[in-house]
Amino acid sequence: MGPTLDSVDPPRFEIRPPAAAPALPLVVHVPHASTTIPSECRSSFALNDRGLASELLLMTDHYTDELGAAASGLGGTLFVNRVSRLVMDPERFPEDSDEPMARLGMGAVYVSRQDGAPLRRPDFSPEDREALMASLYRPYHRALEALVARHVDESGCCLVVDLRSYPARSLPYEDAGLTRPSVCIGFEEVHRDNALFARWARRIREAGLDVAANSPFAGSFVPPRFYRSDARVRSLMIDLRRDLYMDETTGRKSAGFEATRTLVKSLLALAAERCGELCGGRER
Repeated sequence: MGPTLDSVDPPRFEIRPPAAAPALPLVVHVPHASTTIPSECRSSFALNDRGLASELLLMTDHYTDELGAAASGLGGTLFVNRVSRLVMDPERFPEDSDEPMARLGMGAVYVSRQDGAPLRRPDFSPEDREALMASLYRPYHRALEALVARHVDESGCCLVVDLRSYPARSLPYEDAGLTRPSVCIGFEEVHRDNALFARWARRIREAGLDVAANSPFAGSFVPPRFYRSDARVRSLMIDLRRDLYMDETTGRKSAGFEATRTLVKSLLALAAERCGELCGGRER
């Protein structure tokens, strides 16, 4: 599964509005599903096409946009990054001084591969990084923050579901000692929703899968304006182990894909139900 190179200038992110009523203050965020490398960015990478394809296979949350597509039919809004995380990772803090992963060369703009080898060419400069932040990162965050803020203003709350995946075997930069369950539910304490967490965990176990909290990855995306400061924004991450639904050596869907899609749809349905409770006047 190689990189997708743009020949035109497509949207760098997609906002798919609710396709069913009632429209809910539910945002399903898919940050890492894309393999697209904008053509103007390709020359900044130190890898040849084969090497870049290998890195994309390891680092992309493959098919999570498809797995989360049910959101719009449940009354939620789907917000999808259409640029590879190797170009710009919207889940990192903008300043490297604030981002723990920046010490590994994997801040908002990656300069290192998952094994620590160089990802960008030696002449990739701070000015080049700033150009990517201005053209990709900041417009993305402005749009996502505006969407969440509108829901908070109109409904008094917003529920964000952060949809991601991870490899069955840890990559070199990851902690190999942490458990790698079928599904990880991530959260920040300020934004955690205990009721939805419990319902998700029960549903996952009913599907015959194991589940862990904040392991192997912790947290769930919240726009900076609300991060750790405004509990009206609730956020939980669904992090799927990739061997549930794909062949990690080829990047192709496996026989488990449809069962995983059914599971994710049921989790999003529970999120929609919870969103109605939170924002429909029954609970604040």
